[in-house]
Amino acid sequence: MEKKPLRLETERFKHILIKAYQRGELSANMTAKDMVQELAHQLKQVLQGSQK
Repeated sequence: MEKKPLRLETERFKHILIKAYQRGELSANMTAKDMVQELAHQLKQVLQGSQK
């Protein structure tokens, strides 16, 4: 696995979390577990939207 594509995916995930936080969907005091769960939720929405 190349590092560059992985870094791009990490940046994409980070931006998804930032957008969710800006919409008020995330708390500033989240645990890492909460962030991963929320990221999975946000990705599911993004992926469902891209398939339509």
